[in-house]
Amino acid sequence: MLFHASIPAREPEKVAAVLAEIWQGEAMPFPPVPGAHVVFAGDERATTLEIYPANRTLVPSEAGVAIGNGPGCGGPVGDHVAIATPLGIAEIEAIADKAGWRVQVASRGGIFDVVEIWLEDRYLVEVLTPDMQADYIGRVTPTNWRAMLSAPLQAPGGVLAD
Repeated sequence: MLFHASIPAREPEKVAAVLAEIWQGEAMPFPPVPGAHVVFAGDERATTLEIYPANRTLVPSEAGVAIGNGPGCGGPVGDHVAIATPLGIAEIEAIADKAGWRVQVASRGGIFDVVEIWLEDRYLVEVLTPDMQADYIGRVTPTNWRAMLSAPLQAPGGVLAD
């Protein structure tokens, strides 16, 4: 179970507001990290996403994690998150369109589908509608993963393969 994660943004307040709308949750400032915001999903697990300014870094210290400043990430990044929403595809697309960001429905190798929202056109958030969540939960299991690993590797529909 994932309780929270942090992601970088050039405009943390805007990104938090958009994600709160997708989650039907709430966004607020996150004072422990200057300029950051937090998004509450409002679910039974207290799931949150912390949206940090792109130039903030986390560094180890004797007292625990400390906040640093780095060069920031101006372009695309190599990580992403997948989140659930009660909304349908058209509603998700409308929210992303309103924010001015790229959005598209994509298949993950025919295993499950997602709505890709590219926050600030550089950070990927995979949004799963209720139907997509059911496919994901039913198909992304250790048993099914082992079966996939024993099959020949293929790269359909934008899924990366070596």
